[in-house]
Amino acid sequence: MAEKDHCVTRMQGIEDSLADLSKIKEYYDNWVETYIKDFETADYKGPRLGAEKLAEFVKDKRAKILDAGCGVGTVGLQLKKLGYSNLDGVDLSPRSVDACKALNIYQKLIIDKLGDNQLDIAENSYDGVISIGTFIPGHVNQSAFLEFLRVVKPGGYIVIGMREEFLDVAKEFQNGQLEGEMKRLADEKRWEWVQREAIIEFFAGKPGVHFVFKVL
Repeated sequence: MAEKDHCVTRMQGIEDSLADLSKIKEYYDNWVETYIKDFETADYKGPRLGAEKLAEFVKDKRAKILDAGCGVGTVGLQLKKLGYSNLDGVDLSPRSVDACKALNIYQKLIIDKLGDNQLDIAENSYDGVISIGTFIPGHVNQSAFLEFLRVVKPGGYIVIGMREEFLDVAKEFQNGQLEGEMKRLADEKRWEWVQREAIIEFFAGKPGVHFVFKVL
């Protein structure tokens, strides 16, 4: 239990740092060595559940997938277990990206933030984007949606998995801001809102939510 609480405490620390990108990058750079063990101890089910959710909609195991906010590769490892092999990743932390390189499961890795900036990726490059555990305070928010839409082919899917509590406590998400932008893009026929699914246990026994969109 103490180890589980240690991981929760570390997550609280980075959540409290809010929008200081340099601090976020440094925090994750310094966490690389114990990140996977810490999250396993905290019973972090998000990567496995997210990979399984993407597999419900992207059936072709040769599909080109972008792991947005790939961290040290926890989602990529789960996708590999399911048979996906055409994976790219993007993350803000250089040391996390180095850890991903060592796994030999990603074709291309990019060091960059996820937001309203344009990534070094051509339009319509991917059959799917998966972003698990990145939509948290001070990290990724709805400003990343348009870039997800830009890099995913029409007919491709976007899967987002996050802790449910952040919809109410994160300043950038609360009062319906996150889901309001999701609805706006659906109303504008940019994507089809396919699914909103509650997750009983996402991280450290806390509930989460999956959002699934089909690019139009």
